[in-house]
Amino acid sequence: MKSLIMNKINIDFKIYNVIKVNFYILILSVIYSCNSGVNINNVNQNQLNKETSLYLKQHAENPINWQRWSSSIFDITQELDKLIVISIGYSSCHWCHVMEDETFANDSIANLMNENFVNIKVDREENPDVDQAYMTASQLMTGMGGWPLNVITLPDGSPIYAGTYHTTSQWDDILKRIIRLKKDNYDGLKELADNVKRGVTDINTIYKRKEISDFNPELLKNNVESWKGKWDLDNGGDLAQQKFVSPSKYIFLLNYARIFNDKEVLDHVKKTLDIISSSGLNDFIEGGFYRYTVDNEWKIPHFEKMLYDQAQMISLYSLAFKVFKDDYYKDVTLETIDFLNSKMSSKEGLYYAAMDADTDGQEGKYYSFSSEELNIISKDTELKTFMSYYNIDIDKPWEKDRYLLLPNKNNQEEDWLKLNNLSHTDLLNLKIIWESNIIEIKKSRTKPRIDDKIIVSWNSLAITGLVDAYEALNNLEYLNKAINMFEELKANSFKRNKLIHTYKENQFQEGVLEDYAYLAKASMRLFQATGDESYFNFSKKITDEAVNIFKDDESDLLRYSNNEELFTKLISVDDGVVPSPNSIIAEQLFNIGHVIFDDEYLSLSDNMVNSVQSVIDNNINSYSVWANNILNRVESFYEIAVIGPESKLITDEITNYFSPNTIIVQSKTESKLPLFIDRFFEDETYIYVCQNKTCQRPETNISLALEQVPYIN
Repeated sequence: MKSLIMNKINIDFKIYNVIKVNFYILILSVIYSCNSGVNINNVNQNQLNKETSLYLKQHAENPINWQRWSSSIFDITQELDKLIVISIGYSSCHWCHVMEDETFANDSIANLMNENFVNIKVDREENPDVDQAYMTASQLMTGMGGWPLNVITLPDGSPIYAGTYHTTSQWDDILKRIIRLKKDNYDGLKELADNVKRGVTDINTIYKRKEISDFNPELLKNNVESWKGKWDLDNGGDLAQQKFVSPSKYIFLLNYARIFNDKEVLDHVKKTLDIISSSGLNDFIEGGFYRYTVDNEWKIPHFEKMLYDQAQMISLYSLAFKVFKDDYYKDVTLETIDFLNSKMSSKEGLYYAAMDADTDGQEGKYYSFSSEELNIISKDTELKTFMSYYNIDIDKPWEKDRYLLLPNKNNQEEDWLKLNNLSHTDLLNLKIIWESNIIEIKKSRTKPRIDDKIIVSWNSLAITGLVDAYEALNNLEYLNKAINMFEELKANSFKRNKLIHTYKENQFQEGVLEDYAYLAKASMRLFQATGDESYFNFSKKITDEAVNIFKDDESDLLRYSNNEELFTKLISVDDGVVPSPNSIIAEQLFNIGHVIFDDEYLSLSDNMVNSVQSVIDNNINSYSVWANNILNRVESFYEIAVIGPESKLITDEITNYFSPNTIIVQSKTESKLPLFIDRFFEDETYIYVCQNKTCQRPETNISLALEQVPYIN
C-alpha cells in the first residue's frame, strides 16, 4: 500500500496550518512503532467477554470499556459527541500483547479512556476492511504502519491520529493532548479529519480509462530489470532491513523467467528459495514458516505462524519442484503440509488462522534454548560440533541466556562437512540425536496458542496450495484433502445466501472481496484437477457475484467491502503478503473467458488490468499478480483441453510440467462448455492445444501435444 501511496498521490495536507497549536508535530514526536449491537449502556462496560475472537477475548479483562466494531457504534458516539479510540490487532501479534499488558491493563489509562472516549477493539483478521481503511490513514499521516494500530477518530469514525505501539507514558501523553485539542480547537480537528478523509479516498480511487492501452512486453522487461537492482544478491529476496517472502513475487518471476528465458531471474529465485527454506524463517523441527525475519539475512524470525503464509509457500515450493526437479523442494512442501495437518487442523478438516509468537509472556520462548539446554541437546556428541552446525556463539545470545538454533544453509553444508571431517551419514546420525533431544525438551513447554477462527479466504489459499502440491507430487491424498476442505467451506461459509469471511461458534463476519476471489480460484483449480464441471460452475457463480456485489461505479475495479460504516471506500490493488483480490478476480475472469469463449469476461479482465498499468509501473515487485496478468497478455496464452475417458490420467501427467501462460482443463465425458464442444470421442482421449478459440490438430501423444506449447518442458 505504501508504494501505491507514493506512486498514485502526492498530497500536502498542510497539517501545520490546519491546527494552529502544532498538533501534528507534538503527536509525531511521541509515535513509537516497532455482530452484536451497541447501546449507550454498553459503552460504559467492557463487552468483549461475549466474543469468540481469541484476540478480543484477550482484552476482556482490561479495565477499559472495550466495544467490538459494529454497525451501530457511530450512532452512539455521535449522540454522545465522544471521540473514539479504535485499537486494531490480532492474537499472534507480539507487540499487541506487550501494549495490552503494559498499557491497556493500566487503571489510570483506563480511566482516561473511559471518561473521554468510546473505545473499540478490532480483530484485524475478523474485520480486514476496518484494518485496511485505518492502516491506509496511518501510512498517509505518518508514513508507517503496523500492529497494534491505534487510531483516534471523530465521533463519525474519521481519523485524526494514528500510531502503532506506544509505551504507557506515550499513550497517556497522546490521549491528554487530544482531549485538550477537542476542548480548545475542535474545528481544527474536524478540518484535519476532512483532509485525511479526502487523501484516503483519493488513494482508493482509480478512475476508469477511456481507452484500453496495448499490453506491452517492454513494460514487464523494463520493470524486472529495475527490480533486479533491488535484489539482495547475497542473502536472496529483495534488499530490506526485515525480510518477508510474499510468495506471489517468486511465482511471477518463475513464470517470467520461463517465458523470456531469463537465467538471471531463475537463478535468483532458486537462490532465494534455497536460503529461506534452510534459514531462520523455517522451523526445521516442527515445520511451518514464520511470518518474517527481523534481520536482512533471514536469521532471526518473528515467531508467529500464519495460515496464509503456509498456504502460499506450499504453492511456491510445489511450482519450484516442477521447475527445478529438486527433491529438496518436494521435502519442504511435504513438511509444510504436515505442519498444517498436525498443528493447525480443525476437527472439520479446515485450518485455523494462526499460531502465536509468544508463550509465557515471552516472544520466541518456545523456539529458543538456554545454555544449559544446549548441553542437554548435544548430549553424547561433541558440543563444539553441535554449536558449529547450528551457528551458536555462546557469547552472543539472541536474548538474555536464550539461543536460537540456525542450521547451516544448504549451500554451506558441503563446506561445513569438509571442515569438520564428517560424511553426510555422520551428519544425519548427529541430527537424529540433536533433534530428538530438542523435541524432548519442548514436550514440557507451554505450547503456542492457536487462533482457532476459520477464515474463508485463507482456507481457500490452502485449497489452492494443496491442488498445486497434488499436481506437482502426484499425491492423491492432497487432492482429496482439498476437495473435503472445499465442501466444508461450501457448506458452512454462506449465511443468508452471502459468503462470509470468518466464523466460530455461530458468530460470523460478512465476506469481503478476498473471500470471493480466493474461493473462486480454489474452485477453478479443483475443476482443473478433477474435470468435475460443478467446480467450474461454482467458480463462475462466485466470480459473477463478486463483480455484482463489489462493483465500483468510478472504476473498473472492485471494492474490498461494502462496509458503509467506514469513513472511506476501499479499492485494494497491491499484491503484498497475500494477493490483491482484484488481481485474482482479473485472473479468474480471464480464465473463465478462455474456457467458455466469452469476450465479455475477457473485456472485463482487460479493463481491470489496464486500469492499474500506470500504478504498477516502476513498482512491479509490489504488484506481482497483476504482472502475471500482463504476462498472460503480452505473450501467447494457451488452452490445453484433455477430453476423453483417460483424461484424468493424461492431465495428471501434463500437470507435472511447469506451464506458465497456460490453462489446462479436462473432461472425461461430453460437455457443453465451449472449449469442449464437439471434441469428445468415446474410444479415444485427445489433447487439444488452443489459442484464441482455435485449436491445433488433436494429439493422443502427450509429448507431441506439448511440443505445441513452447513454454513447457
